[in-house]
Amino acid sequence: MRRLRLHQGLAAGDLTIKYIESTRPCRRCFSHSKTNRDLTPFTRRIFKLPSAPSPPSQHHNDLTTFLSYAERISLPPTSTVYVGTHYEYTVLRSLRRYALALHRIGGRDDAGIDLVGTWHLPERERERALRVLVQCKAFKTKLGPNLVRELEGAIRQAPVGWRTGQTAGVLVSPREATKGVRDALARSSYPLFWMMVELDGTLKQALWNARAEELGLGPLGVETRYGAGAVDTGSGSVTKQVALTWDGSDIPDMDQVEQGLVRYEDQWVKAWGVDLSKIDKETLLDVVERVFPDGHPEAGPNGSLSAVDQSKVLQALQEL
Repeated sequence: MRRLRLHQGLAAGDLTIKYIESTRPCRRCFSHSKTNRDLTPFTRRIFKLPSAPSPPSQHHNDLTTFLSYAERISLPPTSTVYVGTHYEYTVLRSLRRYALALHRIGGRDDAGIDLVGTWHLPERERERALRVLVQCKAFKTKLGPNLVRELEGAIRQAPVGWRTGQTAGVLVSPREATKGVRDALARSSYPLFWMMVELDGTLKQALWNARAEELGLGPLGVETRYGAGAVDTGSGSVTKQVALTWDGSDIPDMDQVEQGLVRYEDQWVKAWGVDLSKIDKETLLDVVERVFPDGHPEAGPNGSLSAVDQSKVLQALQEL
């Protein structure tokens, strides 16, 4: 039986964290799948997810391709471009473990945003996926509350698809949040997170403010883990890392989420009972969205739709 010790929140105004220590062995915070995997435009339409942004580089789209590109052009590992890009891809890969589907962006009009995406937390994975804007700060120096103000400005200039009341800002750094940063997070009127992610991708700290809690994140928690997989091979000492949980259980990683979305998509298409050899699913979705402009019906637990809804759509299809 694992032993848990519950700690009360941090003393930083409205910044409150559910924080648990556990003897359960920690797992590496990585998904082993390709991190440039993406949902299809059709899947995004069904679940009302924003379109994936165009990648900022034609030469790389994940950590593996970036390392190959950097080696090919002899990019110095100590350069600002190398360190910053490497860290962004590391964060993108690491946070897939917690159901964050992130995309690297960049360019003149990025408003200082490094990654954008959606957070598919349990009970929110369908039309209620949380939008996130991420700023990565791979600084060695002490970080101040000015970073929180910068993130607030980025939220105000969010790209199309992320200008919603369900958008949270995330600051990621290999350093712990200072008291000034924690106080600024607590004071902010925006839903904000701080995540300490080391250069190797290990999550070591996660904080969020009361405004973020209002987005239905009550079951979100932080658990510190020790044991197998957490041994520092350099010193031989047992290290620790944190894991994000939902209602006390591990959050399904993005691979699992994507598989679930695709399964539901297939179930939804089949539930209409149309002959897909005569009509493609994009046309079916066009018709469903026209018949139900306020939101299309969802298939029930047994994969069925109401006979009334089916007849409306089948009639509209016959009129094409």
